Amino acid sequence: MARHIALLICSLLAMAGCDPIDVDCTRRQDFNIVKDCCVYPTFRFDQFKSQCGKYMPVGAPRISPCLYECIFNKTNTVVDGAIHPDNARLMLEKLFGNQDFEEAYFNGLMGCSDSVQEMISNRRSRPQRKTEQCSPFSLFYGICAQRYVFNHCPSSSWSGTESCEMARLQNMNCSKPSRGSSHRL
Repeated sequence: MARHIALLICSLLAMAGCDPIDVDCTRRQDFNIVKDCCVYPTFRFDQFKSQCGKYMPVGAPRISPCLYECIFNKTNTVVDGAIHPDNARLMLEKLFGNQDFEEAYFNGLMGCSDSVQEMISNRRSRPQRKTEQCSPFSLFYGICAQRYVFNHCPSSSWSGTESCEMARLQNMNCSKPSRGSSHRL
């Protein structure tokens, strides 16, 4: 849908004799503006509390490589280094219970292998705590899928403001995302 809107905007401008939209790929997006573009569903991490609860401390942020690795492992979402489609769907059903977003996240996960490999090769090593020896692999899939969902947010959850449409055009036309990766998945 997002691509259709972007294509429609560009087509209308071309028919009107205007220059195509110039997307400034060097301009950093303001997280405070784009954070409300897509109303994301609440992640139901509690569905995995019995298996992965030790990575869900009360009052602490829930985004951690260990939590994502645990969820992906318990659901067998990654098999032999690749996303297993049926298991990914089951995991997403547990996490969301929202059909529109399940499909968007699923499509994101299925198209993320190249981006995840790039994130892994470009990551800076940082000292891990002795209690946290987890791979960022699953978390990188989550970050990549979240980016995809921003660009393909279901229309019922998309705000459609000019700022949001420009951010989406920038994400879809620029090689590197220019907004932070502080996303929920």
